[in-house]
Amino acid sequence: MNRFFAALCLLSLMTTTAKSDVSFWYQDGNWTVWNEKAKCKAVNRPVIETSHAPYMSFWFVYDLANPGVAIDTYFWPGVFVEGTKFNVDLLVSYGEEQITVPASAGLDFALRTERPLSQAEIDLLVKQNLLIVKPENSSVSLAVDAVKIPIILQQLQVCVDVLSRATQKPD
Repeated sequence: MNRFFAALCLLSLMTTTAKSDVSFWYQDGNWTVWNEKAKCKAVNRPVIETSHAPYMSFWFVYDLANPGVAIDTYFWPGVFVEGTKFNVDLLVSYGEEQITVPASAGLDFALRTERPLSQAEIDLLVKQNLLIVKPENSSVSLAVDAVKIPIILQQLQVCVDVLSRATQKPD
């Protein structure tokens, strides 16, 4: 049923010609994928929760202006000093590997990676059951149910494809 609904949404989006009319929405369990203007986002918690209190949530963000999958992670207020730069470790459950990405605190509770994930890093993420996000030299961490990450990243790419087509100028 979810795939049928996603296909139906995709079909309706493909017929849209105006950029402002384009919208994408996909939900699978707690994960949600959607677009905002020229960005596609995916979050591991229901959007209704994160729109009011994004705390303790993990996001994939694809900005058409800066292609690639970046990560936003929201912790509790007051955990970081705004503007601080450091590494964030993504501790993976499959094997003993980890992904380390430079990040900065945009708010006292929010991190954004400073570069998109590489294809090798994405390939490692899609194999996970559990992902632990731990900022360098911090006592806080966030556990993310990663079982659906392969599906979510596929849907994020569908969202990006739809937005890319909608922003192209007609011949």
